[in-house]
Amino acid sequence: MKQVLQHRIDSTFAHYDVNRDGVIELADVYALANRLLQAFGEPASSERGRELVEAYDRFWEMLAEHCDTDRDGRIGPAEYREAMIEAFVEGGPINVDLLEIVQSLLDIVDTNGDGRVDADEFQVLLKARGLSEEDCGTAFTHLDVDGDGAISVDEYVMAVRDYYTNPAEDTPGSWLYPRSLTGVSR
Repeated sequence: MKQVLQHRIDSTFAHYDVNRDGVIELADVYALANRLLQAFGEPASSERGRELVEAYDRFWEMLAEHCDTDRDGRIGPAEYREAMIEAFVEGGPINVDLLEIVQSLLDIVDTNGDGRVDADEFQVLLKARGLSEEDCGTAFTHLDVDGDGAISVDEYVMAVRDYYTNPAEDTPGSWLYPRSLTGVSR
């Protein structure tokens, strides 16, 4: 059990360390934002583009506050691992900050502005993370736990918590990242 969760934490660290230099820095977070901007075909200078970059600024601030224990502007694997264990496995303070970040992200993913994140919109987010088209559909089905055809903030936050706390392989959270990152094959 602990090994699966540790692997997931290490896998998300690797995902966030975009330039693969062994630490997460603000530049990595901006690179993630840029992936989404490109995936949505949205210029950083547009209103939605600025909102996305601002959401990722807040994401970095949250990560830095909770993970960068030596305050050097770089989050190493051990710092990240300890913070994620405290935050999710032990129920620490990052949970409160996460809700606001997820709301901002899902507002941006809701490209048609109907207040819902449907399968097509969610697929863009997951493909930017590296999921295959087939896995995107399966992931959406798993994350849309109430079956209403949309991912809510509550469903997404529940999936994130699930990812870090539930070692089972076929839970909503287990579908947030590509199988190659989580070490699970389907």
